[in-house]
Amino acid sequence: MQALRKEKQGPGHVQMTDVPVPKAGPDQVQIAVQAAGICGTDVHIYHDTFPYVPPVILGHEFSGQVTAVGDDVSGIEVGDRVMAETTAVLCGTCRFCQSGRTNSCAARRVYGVHVDGGFTEFAVVRQAAIHHLPDNVDYIAGAMTEPLAVCVHALIERARVAAGDIVLVTGPGPIGLLAGMVAKAHGATVIIAGTAKDATRLELARTVGADLTVKVDEEDLWERIQPFCEDHGGVDITVEASGASPAVEAGYRCTRKGGTILQLGLFEGAITVDYSQIAFRELSVIGSFAHCWSSFDMALELMAKGIIDVQPLVSAIVALDQWKAAFERLENCDAAKILLTPPASSIAGS
Repeated sequence: MQALRKEKQGPGHVQMTDVPVPKAGPDQVQIAVQAAGICGTDVHIYHDTFPYVPPVILGHEFSGQVTAVGDDVSGIEVGDRVMAETTAVLCGTCRFCQSGRTNSCAARRVYGVHVDGGFTEFAVVRQAAIHHLPDNVDYIAGAMTEPLAVCVHALIERARVAAGDIVLVTGPGPIGLLAGMVAKAHGATVIIAGTAKDATRLELARTVGADLTVKVDEEDLWERIQPFCEDHGGVDITVEASGASPAVEAGYRCTRKGGTILQLGLFEGAITVDYSQIAFRELSVIGSFAHCWSSFDMALELMAKGIIDVQPLVSAIVALDQWKAAFERLENCDAAKILLTPPASSIAGS
C-alpha cells in the first residue's frame, strides 16, 4: 500500500513509499483510511523541528471504516465508521492515566509521530483509541475531530469559557479558528488576530462567526479591541494559538486584570516575557496540551448536534500523492485545513 513516511532524521526525507498492509493484532483495529488532516506538527516533522521517531508514517488526524478487528476487540465491528485518537501508547497505571488525564502520561506515544499514522491506505490502532462517528458526521468532519478536541480540551475543560466572556485568539490557523468557534458556541464575544499574511484565514474567521478580526501588523490591536472591552480593562481570556513571541506580548497587554491567558501554541525555542505581569495583574496562565477521551466525546457531540460546523475550515481535499503542494499551501497561510485522501478512499460517498 502507499504511505507518506518520514524516512530518517533531518529536514526533508518525507516521501511516498510502498509498505506492507498492517494487520490487526490482539486488541487492535484495522481501518481503511478515508480522510486525514494535515497538522502543523506534520509540517514541523518535515522540517525536523518537532521530535519524532523515524521511519514513521505521518498523520494523526484521520477517519475511516473498520476493515478488520483483532482478538479481544469488543464493541467494534467491520464496517463501522470511526475516527481514532492520536494516542498510540499509554502506561495505563500512572496517576494521569488513572484520572483520565492521559495526555500527561510520561509513556504516551502518538500515531503519526512515534507510531505509524494515517497518511496511508490502512492504519492499525488500539481499540481504546476508537470513537464511532455519529450518523450525521461524515468522514471529512471525522478527520477534523482531533483538532476540534484540542480546542474543546483547552476552552471548555481547561479555561472553562462561559457566555459573556470576551475572548481574544492570537493566530488564525486551524486551531485558532476552531478555538474561536468553540468560544462562540458557548456565548463568548470572539476577536481573532493575525497578520497581513493571514488575510485569507482572517476572512474565514469572520465567516465562521468572529466578531472582530485584526491584522496586528497594520492595526493597533489594543485600540481595535477597546469598543468590545473598555468596561473590562481588557479581554477575559486570551488564547495564544500562534506560537509566536509577539503574540504572547499582545496577550499580556490585552488581557484584563484577573483574566486568563491560555497557551495553546508551541514555540520552537525559548521566548522572553515580562513574567512579573502575572503577579501585578493577577493573571491566570493556563497551559493546554492535546486532549483526553472526554474531549473527543464532546467534540463529536458538538458536530453531531450542529452546534459547530467544521466544514468551512476545509480548504481542500487532495490525493495523498499531492502532499507536498498541500504542505506548501499551509506554510504560505493560503489555506485553513487540507485533507489528504489515499488511493482507496471512497470519500465521495461518505
